[in-house]
Amino acid sequence: MPAVETNSVEKEVSEKDVVSITHAARRYQAFPGSKYALPSDEQEGDLVNVRRLLLQHKTLRKIFGGNIIFAPVLDVGTGSGTWILDLATSVDTSVSMVGNFNFRVGSVLHLPADWSNTFSLVHQRLLILALQAHEWTIARQEVYRVLRPGGWIQIDESTPWYEAKYPGKPCMEKLAALFNCVARACNLYINCTDNMSTMLAQAGFVDIQTKSGIQEMGKWAGDVGVANRVNHIGVLGGIKTPVLQAGGFGYVSSEAEYDALLEGLEKEWDEIPGTEKELIIFWARKPKV
Repeated sequence: MPAVETNSVEKEVSEKDVVSITHAARRYQAFPGSKYALPSDEQEGDLVNVRRLLLQHKTLRKIFGGNIIFAPVLDVGTGSGTWILDLATSVDTSVSMVGNFNFRVGSVLHLPADWSNTFSLVHQRLLILALQAHEWTIARQEVYRVLRPGGWIQIDESTPWYEAKYPGKPCMEKLAALFNCVARACNLYINCTDNMSTMLAQAGFVDIQTKSGIQEMGKWAGDVGVANRVNHIGVLGGIKTPVLQAGGFGYVSSEAEYDALLEGLEKEWDEIPGTEKELIIFWARKPKV
């Protein structure tokens, strides 16, 4: 698997020299081994953030004409459960899903041993800020194990915010750089979409297919653009604590400066058309024999 490259733009600071920037720190995932870069505290779990996840789901669904499933169910990274609950109202009425929901805290890297050959479909969405490079291979192997022969996997994953790709948008340039700094610091494989089909094939999957859609940011793209803006600024706001605990990576020196970047980003996205982010759906089948 390709290694996560180090960008020369990044300000290199050794761990012993890092001075955390004072700020209202968020609490992050405490599950053993987790490197998830977004918070999981009361603020992330309150009504505002539940609404953000619901808004995220609606905007992603809109990209693909209302479809949420492309594979012909285990929901990994379920968050507020929006996807699986939406699925329950979308499937044919002959399929009964009532009373069959069971929410668990766990890791896709260590699914229960007694789940082998259990599921017809496994869905996973947006673990770009959760899995390290080597963990993507483990996750694909675990999903392969718990699928029944002939079962399907569907992965909904975003491309990253690329560095030095947003001329005329200084707030976007800095926040994209900080996004990548956090990813490198945690060894997160944010370019996972580049290699997803290969990873699926290496895990043993066949009939690998993809479909991509575009998320447009800002008022210029209408209501969905505003919704995408709200969601993605929420995500970039979610990595503030890792950034500030690392001393700002040479890009910011205070919480107020980080918050000003987020405010400036909202203005840039609304006033300057063109900021987009690709979402790619991958689906593939476990062979019957």
